[in-house]
Order: sequence, then C-alpha cells, then structure tokens
Amino acid sequence: MNPVQQINKSAYDSQNVKNNVLSINLRVDGLSFVILEASNIVKAEYYEWQNRDWGNAIQKFTEIIQKHSELKKAFKKVYIFISSQQSTLIPNSFYSENKNTTVLETLLGINKDTFNPYSQQLKNADITLIYPLDLEIEKLINTYFPKAIINHESASFIDEAIKTASVKEKLYLNIGHQSFELIATKYSKLIAHNYFDYTTVDEFMFFLLSFVKQNNILLKNLQLCISGSINMDSKIGKNLEKYFPVINKMSVSPAIDKEQIFAKLKNYTLVANS
Repeated sequence: MNPVQQINKSAYDSQNVKNNVLSINLRVDGLSFVILEASNIVKAEYYEWQNRDWGNAIQKFTEIIQKHSELKKAFKKVYIFISSQQSTLIPNSFYSENKNTTVLETLLGINKDTFNPYSQQLKNADITLIYPLDLEIEKLINTYFPKAIINHESASFIDEAIKTASVKEKLYLNIGHQSFELIATKYSKLIAHNYFDYTTVDEFMFFLLSFVKQNNILLKNLQLCISGSINMDSKIGKNLEKYFPVINKMSVSPAIDKEQIFAKLKNYTLVANS
C-alpha cells in the first residue's frame, strides 16, 4: 500500500530519533503519522481506503506499521490519536470512572467484552470524553507502541473549538471522506457535538441543517469554521456557501502546501506535548 501524501526531509535521521516525537492517527478509513523534530515535520505519511470496517482497518494498520521499521524506534514520546464516532461527553460533576463501561454499553449499545473504556478530560471545559477502544486495536498499540499516550481526536477538536469560541454562535465542521463531525459553541461554551455518515450531497446538507435547527442556531448569526477533506468548488462547497453567510476555511484540502494534510495531526500533537 502506498501513501496518498508523504514528506521526507533530507535532514531526517531515522537512526537517531530519541529527541523526536511520533504521532499516529488511526481511523476506520485510514492512517497517518508525523515525526516531529521540535515543531517541524521531518517525516510524514498519509494513507486512506474506502472500506469502512475496523477489522479491515486493523489489518491495514499492521501492514503499514510493519513496513516502517523506524516507527518502532525509541522516540522521545509517542502519541496515538484515535478517530472514531463512538464517544460520549459527560460533565465532570456527573463523571465517575468506575461507570465508564456501563455508560458506553448503555449509550452506544456495544458489548463490554469487545472493548476497554478510555476517558480524556477536556482542557478547556469541565467535561470528560469517554470512548471504547477495541481490544484488537489496544493489542496492536501495546505490541508496537507500549509507552504511547492514547488520545481521542474528538477531544482535541472540541478543545480547539472551545479555545477559539466567542460570544457569537460558531459551528465547527470537520469533513471526512464519508462522514463529518460537528461542534456548536455560543458564549464561548460548548452547545452540542455529533457525528454523521453520508453518501450524497443531499444527505450531507440534511444532517448539517438538521443539527443547526435542532440546536436553535440562527444561520444569519453563525460563523462556520471548516476543516478537513473538501474542495470548495464541489457541490458540497457551493451548498455551504449558499446557506452560510460567514465561512472560515481553516484547513481545507486540496492544498498547495503538501504539509496541509498533516496540519491537524501536527497541531494536536504540539498541544498535547505542551
């Protein structure tokens, strides 16, 4: 399997990585990794595939990791960012770690024998994100990266949204190849968060506008902040411009700078490592 995009700086020394940070993003339809020297990307690769099945994804993860012997070296730190739609937010006043498994079973309808519960305290709100980590993915991480710090990408996305929120209503839209994630903020606080799968433009717009309506957000007052995989000249891009008067394009691809596709993972890593 070949990467869709890659960076390999000539100055990168794969034999001496003790001062470098490795960060890997695992998602059902792809994998990406960056190796940072200070705040600079010295090596990075981005993979994607169409099959949205975690069993298939784990096979792909293993294949890619085994192909890159340098990923298994002794880095200063290793971060794993999990991208999945299986997560829930609990206010800290109601959070109890010993209830994580029960909460995930009840709210997500998953079998407790297939996962271990993980949690992550948001940095910018008194909220904890709880998510299940598939036992096979956990096994893979423990096998190749036993000292890795595991985070959920949505926690980083929500923290970033709250940090940049304002008194006015903002909608943060992160677009994937067949899914998207939404965060709504107002008065610098989190209002709502959700994920949606889509296959057509009409589905995309229906879920997006339904989210706006259900959360009583007024389009005329709204700033839409977009990141992810979208060409603004596409049908989705033109529909967004039709309905949303104020759009802030945060890191929309395709990009002229090939580092753009790694920008989010790099930023989340720097924040986690700060």
